[in-house]
Amino acid sequence: MEKAPIVKRSVWSYRSFFNNPDLNTGLKDLELGDGTLNLAISSDGKITGKIGTAGEWSLNLTGKLLNTNPQGMTLIGTGVNKAGTGTALWEYGYEFYYLPKINGGINQATVLAGSVVRLKDHPGLDGTGDHKAGVVGTAYCVLH
Repeated sequence: MEKAPIVKRSVWSYRSFFNNPDLNTGLKDLELGDGTLNLAISSDGKITGKIGTAGEWSLNLTGKLLNTNPQGMTLIGTGVNKAGTGTALWEYGYEFYYLPKINGGINQATVLAGSVVRLKDHPGLDGTGDHKAGVVGTAYCVLH
């Protein structure tokens, strides 16, 4: 079976945050992750790509466009931690939606927003700690 051709490639800046309602918590304590998101979307709606930060972490992505309004997508990312021990398998799930432009706004960016969930336990970037599966964060991406 022949693969569908890639019809759209894009590069995004990615950030994710723990969902903590305490306004006294500083931004650095809320950050779950950041990096670059590269997507390739084929004519049949399948998605491949990568997400990560060079020299620290990188996940290979697979997923699909969702039949939603606004347009959404679901992705699974798997990869190996590049720092610390370099052996921890990471697996995350993502669900993003294109945010609509707001009336009266100027210089509006193209933005994806949604959720990220840790699907497998793994140590931190330095190879220590225990990051438990099931943790959900809020994520957004800004198109370059």
